[in-house]
Amino acid sequence: MLNFGRSRFKYTIAAAVAAVGIAGGSAHAAETYKIISLLDYSGPFASRGKPVEQMQRLLVDWYNETRGAQRGITLTFDPVDTGYDQAKTVQTYERAVQDPTLIGIVTFGSPNVIAIQNRLPENKIPAVHGGPSYSLMKPGSWVFTPLNDYSRYFAAAVDWRLKSWTGSEPLNVAFVTFDGSSGRDWAEGFGQRIKGKNASIVLNEFVSPRALDVAINAERIVDADPDMVILATTDQLQPLLLAELKANGFDMTKVVNSQHEGLGLLAQLGVKPDVYEGAYEVTSQNYADTNTEAYKIYNSRKDKYQTRWSADTLLHYPSVMVMLDAIDRAAEKKKGQRISGADVYAELANGTFDGRGLLGQIRFENATDPTLGADSVVMLQQKNGAITTVTDFMPLAK
Repeated sequence: MLNFGRSRFKYTIAAAVAAVGIAGGSAHAAETYKIISLLDYSGPFASRGKPVEQMQRLLVDWYNETRGAQRGITLTFDPVDTGYDQAKTVQTYERAVQDPTLIGIVTFGSPNVIAIQNRLPENKIPAVHGGPSYSLMKPGSWVFTPLNDYSRYFAAAVDWRLKSWTGSEPLNVAFVTFDGSSGRDWAEGFGQRIKGKNASIVLNEFVSPRALDVAINAERIVDADPDMVILATTDQLQPLLLAELKANGFDMTKVVNSQHEGLGLLAQLGVKPDVYEGAYEVTSQNYADTNTEAYKIYNSRKDKYQTRWSADTLLHYPSVMVMLDAIDRAAEKKKGQRISGADVYAELANGTFDGRGLLGQIRFENATDPTLGADSVVMLQQKNGAITTVTDFMPLAK
């Protein structure tokens, strides 16, 4: 009897402790939320799909294991193929918003933005875009663009070149892009932004995104005799155009690559370094600097993921990191209560974000100008077979 009584006493105490443990555990149980990523595994940028997804997953996992663990938050990451297609994006979005745990979306390209931007306010789900902003984005947009507007980059590159320009005539610029909505958007914006500068656009060249031979396009560029050529095309066109210009004996130090097809991506696209030796890139991301916090996060985890530190994956680094920061700030304010997409939107709309050395400061002003984001760019150059940083961060004009 005595032993039985002791056993029962031990059992009662153990049960009480377990009950307290369960109660305490549920008081601090991790809240789970979802982020979806609209990607391209089957369309024109399919080669980027998996490496981009893996970079995004690396960052979400990093958050879950660091600040998420401290906050009692677990984020699930759901990448979905939209094929760079508006209709598929709409279908994916309509399914995704049925999940009550969804609090944010990261987008890949302009078809994603076009498809969902007018739907987001109704569902109160914010999106952060992994590419540049577009003129079609209107004040009050629920889509945020950390990379800012590429036309501002190109204008900043012209300003940089003009500082050393000694010609008696205006700087002659050839703007070369692909014949698509984004390309024409960049060309129009760039034309507006260099008005009043000592520069003149001598050629706007729109190349079919399906072109397999760009010899005639390169010929027109050479014939225009520009002092600067801005190349803002696609994974398919950029290598072809660079090779043709090099073959025509063009001075490659006059070439400025866009961030979208940056120097760090060209080798991945099969372009030999000697082809673009001397060429520049204008970018908001100083990825040549490996001493930044952004690089250290990547480098400490890269072996677990099939990704790369390259222009294509890095377009999507700030979109995920900004989304994570906004979620973290919302969670801190709610002090353990569940957060919503509207809470995350409020942090994006009213916050300034740290580019962690990869970018400068990021600030959104979507209420008045949804094209704003990163506040600065740098100039990089392919020199002696390596990518070198030519300038410090240079401010972007509003």
